Amino acid sequence: MGTAYKIRCKHCGTQFNHSSDASYGFLPTCIGCGDNLGHIETQAAIRCPACLKRLNNTPEEFNEQVEVTYSWD
Repeated sequence: MGTAYKIRCKHCGTQFNHSSDASYGFLPTCIGCGDNLGHIETQAAIRCPACLKRLNNTPEEFNEQVEVTYSWD
């Protein structure tokens, strides 16, 4: 299972694709789902390839920059 995102950086406007494979990555999609400890969108830094600013300090900040989300099993 994995997720792919099309993201537009709010700092510089660069549009890029980012994907995370929850099955084979370092972190699962949901860490301690029952305890609501966090999601990979905020646990691992996602940085813009142009300006290198972190895009996912909070889930709200990350979600406002995501243009398209695609998930697969």
